[in-house]
Amino acid sequence: MSKVFHYGLVEPSCVDGDTVDVRETHRDDAAGLRQAVYHVRAGRSMPRSPGAGRLETLFVLSGDGTLHVNGESQALRAELAVLVVGEDVYEITTDSEVVLVSVTARQHPDVACGDYRLWIDLADQVKQDAVSDREYQTLFDPGTGCSGVTQFVGYIPAIRTPMHYHPYSEMVFVLSGTGRVEIAGSTSTIGAGTCFYLPAGVHHLVENLGGEGFLRLLGVFVPAGSPSQNIPV
Repeated sequence: MSKVFHYGLVEPSCVDGDTVDVRETHRDDAAGLRQAVYHVRAGRSMPRSPGAGRLETLFVLSGDGTLHVNGESQALRAELAVLVVGEDVYEITTDSEVVLVSVTARQHPDVACGDYRLWIDLADQVKQDAVSDREYQTLFDPGTGCSGVTQFVGYIPAIRTPMHYHPYSEMVFVLSGTGRVEIAGSTSTIGAGTCFYLPAGVHHLVENLGGEGFLRLLGVFVPAGSPSQNIPV
């Protein structure tokens, strides 16, 4: 079952000559999902690519820099999401530091998709209603050229959600707020930087303990669909 922990507890790895410290937090090879946190130091990173048949979603947690991919440059700033597909190669430059959450997954060429978008700003996305007074903003999904996953930010008010499960497998990273998560009977405290994995069908609930503020979660799940899919137990 998924372990719940702060990503900073993971020992970072770095290739000689690279500027990226990688902390892989969770992976499920059967579902094709891998989650990691990148700390990009000053300079220019070595080239990286999802690889044939895969994709990578990125979400900027903090810092500023520039993403270079396919001859295009895109300024990076907090709460910007990026999608890199297949054998496209990218590099990141920064004068200070950029911290990003990466989730890689398989592409699904049989899924009908809209036009591909390289980046999406969370601030531009409309909030939509979910059950239990929750809200979410979708970033990447098939409508924005992402065949393999849905990437979104969820907002949980000061409530305890009912026990439920999803028909999808989901990587979760806590962006802000404090709370508790119960996964298959095991309860853990969560806060900014905490991450966990919810395989499809696992029973869980989330509680916001932060008073009036939202508990904000970054989720990336497969197969792609609506974040509002929720099956009560």
